[in-house]
Amino acid sequence: MSVKSVIFCGLVAGMLSVADPLAAQEAVPAGLLTEVCLPYANRAQTFERAIRAARELEFRRPVNDTAPLEEWASEVTMVSKDGVWRVKIEEGSVERDERPAYEASCTISSSRASARELAELGRRAFRDPRYWTTPPGNDRRWDRRSAYPDEYGLAVEVSERPGERPTMTVRGSYY
Repeated sequence: MSVKSVIFCGLVAGMLSVADPLAAQEAVPAGLLTEVCLPYANRAQTFERAIRAARELEFRRPVNDTAPLEEWASEVTMVSKDGVWRVKIEEGSVERDERPAYEASCTISSSRASARELAELGRRAFRDPRYWTTPPGNDRRWDRRSAYPDEYGLAVEVSERPGERPTMTVRGSYY
């Protein structure tokens, strides 16, 4: 069973078992996770294909963002048709743990989902210990198990900063 299938099955099971304010809208973040964020962070799809996948989920660039994307753009923010959900797709070189790395990340946020609700979505999606680990003391982060952690890594983390929307970021790091 593929990672995409495992996550989708976990999300569907979670949606059927929990009735909370986010449950009615979980199809949006589930689609973003399985169709946009995970394939992009895993480098299974390019920046352009991730944008196309988001468009297929009826995401568009914000109304006030009218500048054309540069040919070599490395970041784009898109909003859902109803304006509730946002996805930010970006890539570039960074320094991670004092090592140069190339990262592909995808960040999901909503004006209606709390950090607790995003973390619950993450727990349902990434709870399989065969594929994911959670660091002690941080139940809002999941690391994909890898046979080659010195070459690449995949992590998902929910964060909340004062004055900003809570976010769920899927990040692929390649060393």
